[in-house]
Amino acid sequence: MKLSAERDIAEQAGVSRMTVRQALAFLEREGILAVRPGIGTFVAAPKLTYNALHLAGFAEETMRHGSAVVSRVIEQGVVSPPTLVETALRLSSGESAIKIVRLRAAGDEPLLLETSYLPADRCAGLELENLESQSLYTLLETRYGLPLMRATQTIEASAATEFEANLFGVDDGAPVLIVEGVAYTADEQPVECFRAVYRAERVSLGLESRRALHGEETGVSQVSVVLSP
Repeated sequence: MKLSAERDIAEQAGVSRMTVRQALAFLEREGILAVRPGIGTFVAAPKLTYNALHLAGFAEETMRHGSAVVSRVIEQGVVSPPTLVETALRLSSGESAIKIVRLRAAGDEPLLLETSYLPADRCAGLELENLESQSLYTLLETRYGLPLMRATQTIEASAATEFEANLFGVDDGAPVLIVEGVAYTADEQPVECFRAVYRAERVSLGLESRRALHGEETGVSQVSVVLSP
């Protein structure tokens, strides 16, 4: 629900606009309100929590929690991959990759800019598929016989580029969380090299770790993502 303008709220409540502005700022800090630059102030949406290390696409995870998913393809085609991608996917020099860039939203709110590179020889024709209406991971499994079983991932905080900020509808330099990694099949073949940029003011990460006992390995057993209001 969108709130009325500051002036209207002040008149209705019989207080100054400064008082209204301070109250709105407090409610935004508390996560009760969400400000969308150039659009207005809204009552914040409910939180959405999912396990970031559960190897499923954004669409599957978001729909599992009852939220509508909207995907917009920004770029999709066969390219000469950067050296880092070439190495990650174990491509020979000169081999092509399929590049897919999508803006993902929960409802009408963009939350994720996702870039994926996949080996063109194992995913022939993927550059022609409609990835706004179907899941990439489901397509890889059902059409190409490439179910992704594990992934290595790194997470870091950064600032939104001008391009990212424009897509998200936030200020340049707004905080973002970047998740980068490689997804593998059961036989340890790399199939996807990905970079996911999340809006940090809407995303927080929760970690669950286990202590090493009697020589057992210590590791992160779960990473959950909370899409904050």
